[in-house]
Amino acid sequence: MKRTYLILIAVTLLLASCRKPTSTVNLFISRADEYGNVVSGDQYILFHIKAYSNSDVVSRIECKSFDAENGIQDIFDTLFNAKQVEFDCPIWTQYFTTAENMKVKYTFTAYASNGESTTQSVHIQVKGNVPLVPYENIIMYSACTEKTNGLSLEWVTPVIVQTADTTTIDVYDYHAPQTDSALLSRQWRSMTGLEFVRYNDFNFPAATVKYLHDSYLAGNKFSSIGNLTLGDIILVGRGNDAIGVFQIQNIYDEEGFENDRYELTFKKI
Repeated sequence: MKRTYLILIAVTLLLASCRKPTSTVNLFISRADEYGNVVSGDQYILFHIKAYSNSDVVSRIECKSFDAENGIQDIFDTLFNAKQVEFDCPIWTQYFTTAENMKVKYTFTAYASNGESTTQSVHIQVKGNVPLVPYENIIMYSACTEKTNGLSLEWVTPVIVQTADTTTIDVYDYHAPQTDSALLSRQWRSMTGLEFVRYNDFNFPAATVKYLHDSYLAGNKFSSIGNLTLGDIILVGRGNDAIGVFQIQNIYDEEGFENDRYELTFKKI
């Protein structure tokens, strides 16, 4: 009996020694947005952070980022004094100029008051400061015609305003009622909330994502734009988000209205 008891004690001690020690502080990181692991530069991504300690308190949480262009950067370092901490943390992504796609590592570390810590890492891919994609020889006809007198910018597709779904008509030629249909209006509007910025000093050949974004944010935005002329450069977007930029290559205002049209180049993010 005594022998059996001693064996049970030995087995119990052996099992106890094989168990992994419980961490003083526990840390869980998850994404609280819907962007996925490929995001664009210059936008907020949202992490959900939860840390707790069963035997101590959470005293501090820090986050650092690492990428090949900037190396290690401090994102935040915040003090706490609680058994459990849970919060959403927005982090602003950067534009990168040395690569079209940059892998970024975010490292989160939670500390207990006794100095012990736990680390979790998350990797995302950020689209860099890349050249805009050009679409050339786009023709948009006068609103008075039943030709392609509008544009859907999702796929940069001409549409006929009279028959198209209004949710696809991002840009269209607007002709005011009771005005001469033989004259091209030289005015654009949007049915999808697009805003327009005229910026003729914009460097159209060298346009990049970041350059467009910064220029659009700095510009005066209007729900319609008129007095369009040859060479005009028009930035478009919604809210604070740039979508692309037009350059007017030609304007044809011929006799009648059937062939009145704009010839455009569009560059898109």
